[in-house]
Amino acid sequence: MMMGFLTHAVYSIVDTIFIGQISAQALAAATYVGALFFFAIALINGIATGITAMVAQAVGRRSKEDADRTATNGLVLALIVGVLFAIIGLLGGRLFIPALGARGEAAELAWDYFFLIAAGMPLFFVSSAIRSVLTGEGDAKTPMIVLAAATLINICLDPVFIFVLDMGITGAALSTIVAQLVALSLFTYLVLVRRRTFVNFRLSYAPLRWAVIGPVVRIGIPAAAGQLVMALGMTLTNRVLAHFGQTAVAGYGAGGKVDMLVALPLLGIAGAAVSVIGMFQGAGRMDLVRYVTLYTYRVALTISVAMGVGAYLASDWVIGLFTDHPEALAVGGQYLAYMVFAYPLMAFGMTTGRILQGLGHGVPALVITAMRVLIVGIPSAYLAVYVFDAPIEAVWLSFIAGGVVSNIMALAWVRALLWKTAISPGRGPKSRGRPAWR
Repeated sequence: MMMGFLTHAVYSIVDTIFIGQISAQALAAATYVGALFFFAIALINGIATGITAMVAQAVGRRSKEDADRTATNGLVLALIVGVLFAIIGLLGGRLFIPALGARGEAAELAWDYFFLIAAGMPLFFVSSAIRSVLTGEGDAKTPMIVLAAATLINICLDPVFIFVLDMGITGAALSTIVAQLVALSLFTYLVLVRRRTFVNFRLSYAPLRWAVIGPVVRIGIPAAAGQLVMALGMTLTNRVLAHFGQTAVAGYGAGGKVDMLVALPLLGIAGAAVSVIGMFQGAGRMDLVRYVTLYTYRVALTISVAMGVGAYLASDWVIGLFTDHPEALAVGGQYLAYMVFAYPLMAFGMTTGRILQGLGHGVPALVITAMRVLIVGIPSAYLAVYVFDAPIEAVWLSFIAGGVVSNIMALAWVRALLWKTAISPGRGPKSRGRPAWR
């Protein structure tokens, strides 16, 4: 799963590099579209998390019928939502893009790019649904291989479509759609033709049933909302830092790239915990749920501390990759010095939210994120800067304060749901034998 997230990050960086070579207007256009695309990605990942958790629980209960029903209903739900996003995007895209601030040539280029992305939205949703089913049954390797293949195809097609065929930014969108089509074709071949999976998609289970899809939605919607909270938090943080000048924003932006590198392995560990904990919860093995929870915490905290310290020690070199402005370098280095203490808090909160999602609880992850970002972190920064005229260090301290408060809440939730219950909070029975994976 770590490699899968890394693959996506590589694609994002390389795609941006190619678009930037077209023109500054094209890069601006892709940035505007990225804001719209993020909403779809948030919902895609939310639905995927819900499917993964519910499939894993069904596998843990050794109920292939439940697993097949969840997988099939999840696929149908993803297809419906993907088609709705495509229709809304195609009909309303020319209204949404100017509303984000795009003007003139940038607005036209943004529509040329967004038109194809919106039309291909069902591909993104359906591929994600199949990938989440595979992850739910414990196979993270196959999705990683398929995503790596699609990313390589995308990277190879970008220069061909953009420069050789002279399609410009439309070529960048087309290469993305072709890569997604290849990914969906590979997934379809593996699960429908070769049938190498434990969970099967059955046409007879296609009609949506709330009893099946309800738990997926109850996990997926809060998970998607949590990602939107993070995006809103970054936007508001930029506005606070603008008080100290554009170079402060640039320094924070450079330091934020390190956040992404730290988050990648944490997302992999936390994502894997959803599958494993879901299986053990479905089997009623709360002893193994607790064991995996503690193990996940140990690994996540170790990674966050090691990478945080390493980033701080190499801060001059790391920030220097993105900017050579002395003031921006100083701000970025200072930011990483404070984040050494914030990364472990982020790791604990992130993994706690995913662990509880694996148990079937979607709301805690959203509340923990909202507490860290919108309830404590951002208001504290605004209060310190605009009311008490505090220096920029107060912004970094507000991040730590948000992490401390949200982690106290996360710890209380974990104690209540994992250490104060004798049986699984879901439908899984008390264990009377070996776990499902044996």
